[in-house]
Amino acid sequence: MDDKLYPVCELTAEQKKAFNKLKKAYRECEKAGIYFANNYGHLMAFDRNLVSGYGDDSMPPDGVYTVRLIYGSPAESIKVANEWADDTHVLGLTKKGMKLYLQEEEE
Repeated sequence: MDDKLYPVCELTAEQKKAFNKLKKAYRECEKAGIYFANNYGHLMAFDRNLVSGYGDDSMPPDGVYTVRLIYGSPAESIKVANEWADDTHVLGLTKKGMKLYLQEEEE
């Protein structure tokens, strides 16, 4: 990994606190029996007792039965960062982020 990215990816103390709350909430949801699936940046929540997997034709989901989704799913969901596929990953940096990234080269 590019060591110069560490300062660019570091969160502030306030951001870390907020993110830790999100991680705790995620664990609580899993403990309550929620199964999560990400569909192009939409994090969907299902009752794990009713839904055991999510997939597509090339990667079928786990489960005794499968149901083809024609018009999507009516599951509870929130928009989150989009998932990355198996390709080259790129970070878009702000001017401030690029300056910090390049600063690591100068030291």
